[in-house]
Amino acid sequence: MRLRDYLHINVWLLPILLVIIPVILILFGSSFMTTPNTYHMTTLEDGWSVKHGNFHADDASLEDLNIGDSQKGDVVILSTKMPSESVPSACIMFRTILSVVTVYIDNEVIYTYGNEYFDSGRLLPKHFNFVPIKNPQQYAGKTLTIRLDVTEDDAFSGLSPVYYGNRFELERHLLQKKRLPLFIGGFQLVFAFLLLTLSSYLYMYHGHDLSLIFTSLIAFFLGAYNLAFNDLFCFLSDYEAFFNFLEYFSLYSIPFAIIAFLISSHPSLNNNLNKILIAINALFPIITTVLHVCGIIHINIFVPTLHVLAILETVVELPQIISDVIRHYQERRNSPEYVGMTSDSILILGLALFIVCSVIDIIKYNVLKFLLAGGEAYADINFMTIGALCFVLCLFVFYFYHGIEHINSVYMKEHLEGLAYTDSLTGLMNRAKCMQYMASVQGKFAIISIDMDNLKPVNDTLGHQEGDRMLKTFADIMKQAFSGAALIGRTGGDEFLVAVENPEEGICEKMINDLCERLNAFNSHETNLNLSASCGFAYSREVQGSDAGDVFVLADNRMYEEKDKHHSSKIGRFVNDIMGNTPSKEGGVPADD
Repeated sequence: MRLRDYLHINVWLLPILLVIIPVILILFGSSFMTTPNTYHMTTLEDGWSVKHGNFHADDASLEDLNIGDSQKGDVVILSTKMPSESVPSACIMFRTILSVVTVYIDNEVIYTYGNEYFDSGRLLPKHFNFVPIKNPQQYAGKTLTIRLDVTEDDAFSGLSPVYYGNRFELERHLLQKKRLPLFIGGFQLVFAFLLLTLSSYLYMYHGHDLSLIFTSLIAFFLGAYNLAFNDLFCFLSDYEAFFNFLEYFSLYSIPFAIIAFLISSHPSLNNNLNKILIAINALFPIITTVLHVCGIIHINIFVPTLHVLAILETVVELPQIISDVIRHYQERRNSPEYVGMTSDSILILGLALFIVCSVIDIIKYNVLKFLLAGGEAYADINFMTIGALCFVLCLFVFYFYHGIEHINSVYMKEHLEGLAYTDSLTGLMNRAKCMQYMASVQGKFAIISIDMDNLKPVNDTLGHQEGDRMLKTFADIMKQAFSGAALIGRTGGDEFLVAVENPEEGICEKMINDLCERLNAFNSHETNLNLSASCGFAYSREVQGSDAGDVFVLADNRMYEEKDKHHSSKIGRFVNDIMGNTPSKEGGVPADD
């Protein structure tokens, strides 16, 4: 079966895989996998009193409130009654954004967070506050007050839900809600590290292709942002400030990794405009990091700037990519390597899905923040998470298809080269290939020149069909005797050439002896033909400058000297002569006496 036919049959498995994996992950992230609670757990939704500047609401639901943009120095106070249910290891859990937190029960401070960050001028990370309630029965019905001191401009416009229950079950509840981003982000990070290891090896030893390295960076930044945005790193370590920085840095680095990958994998996109874009995207996370570390401007301030840049770059890049893909498709469609679906089409599919999903989440985030009740506290990146997964899977499939295209291209190239450089009768390399090899060979080598005896008499008396059989048989025996040679070729009607690279001492003599033994074995049971040959060899060290042409001339001269000896001993004989068994020290095969 031809390679092209094989590929047409099997490549359909990959799109199915691309559909099945997201479906499995979505099902895994559904409520079907949720563990029920043992103890009472509730969301304190209603009955809140909320104050923020001139804004005031009583008996309100947090989910329905939009308190307006909170600015640095603002104070938000929300209060409600403590629940009467008693649970072991009782705890109040809520999430805050860029705020110092103080929790009171009837004016008694029971919890604080963030003062050390604020006092030192550092950026307060997002934080899940777990407020222990040591004696739930004692606090039942008392007033729970949460004070938020805002530390950044435009910090939030909505308030996160407040939960009450057993601490272990609250943590489990949070992780179960984040199960899908946890597994997708974990998959992306593992995939990134494996790909980075593989790409580093391939870059050093198999060509300087950077596209695989940038693919690993895409997977890493997407996975890191996914896990950091969903606060999942905080369950692994207490270094919240670092994970908060990682969230913004990975978000700011995603455009650079994507554009760098596109340019490295599509050289036609390597124009001045894209070079400017890649420079901007490379400098953006670096400059924001320097400003953040130096305490000049906190890194979170630049999110709206990134949103604008990302949309503008999408408008600029996407038409170029689509145009390039269409051009490549038209070039490949009529080529013998075309397998029905190109790697670029898979890449465009994944990139388009990721861009669409990201734009949806950007729009959703800004609508929630500025227009709807609840604010960005209820925002998520579920669309971007699924889009990122599909994009990473498409990158994987892209390289699979790219590998198929490369294999098919190499196959076709070798096939066409075989037609151009293979002798159709014997299957050996033809004269053109031998001359090409002689022009390029370097280092230490040896040349064996061989002339098969009695071809013309066989053609004249037994016919050209027998002459062709004689050549084919001799060529097959040569392939066996010179199996370790770098080149076995037919340079003329009955003339052959063998090249041996980095030859061991006496290797030519050994190979010629093997040829003689195989010819003798053939002649012992053949009735019509009797194969024999004259051989001459020379090593590159025997010629000053090691020029391949000079080495060949020396080997050829020795072959003709040996041929003359053969002819002088064959007068009156026809086809029944056999070559001698011991090569001469001068590089020839002695004739039978």
